[in-house]
Amino acid sequence: MNRTMKFISAVIVMAFMAVAPASAQGIQFGVKGGVNFTKMSIDNDAVKCESGVGFFVGPTLKIDFLPFLGVQGALMYEQSNSKVNDETVKRQAIILPIDLRVNLKLNEATGFYVATGPQFDFNVGSDFNFDKIKETFDFNTAMFGWNFGAGIMLSKKFEVGVAYNLGISKTGELESTVNEAKANNNELKPKSRSWKISATLFF
Repeated sequence: MNRTMKFISAVIVMAFMAVAPASAQGIQFGVKGGVNFTKMSIDNDAVKCESGVGFFVGPTLKIDFLPFLGVQGALMYEQSNSKVNDETVKRQAIILPIDLRVNLKLNEATGFYVATGPQFDFNVGSDFNFDKIKETFDFNTAMFGWNFGAGIMLSKKFEVGVAYNLGISKTGELESTVNEAKANNNELKPKSRSWKISATLFF
């Protein structure tokens, strides 16, 4: 992650923390978890990419400024799996999504919401073994993406949602020795895309 991105992430986190005391009546803490379906995006016909299933879990904080408007952040452990040329790419990361939420309430306890905002991923481990075609995949230490989501508020303490994470910065670097890929572009720079299904329990 470059200096500009680090600065932006620091500003967003500090702003998120600063507004919490001013909105104390609208604060809810909880636990969020779910499954993800991740796929690498590589612009090379010689590299076949498929989705894989992973999971995420961690604490979350929701702040409602108004009945229809708020923000939600989380700090979660995520394991994502995807397939590149039929081999599994596993990544472990600490993710920090910060979403602006628009709440469409049916009553005080139930309703719908839509959300969007940035996500910062910090890689904490990976496992990639390309014995068949002798390729190596190096994950970036930090990544940046953008979330688009929606969900259902089933009660004041429980909601379910779905979100799409669009990877903006590259996920890492893939150096290929596959002849077809090498002829086109030896240094491939993949980005990740993922769908996420989540459930959140507020205390």
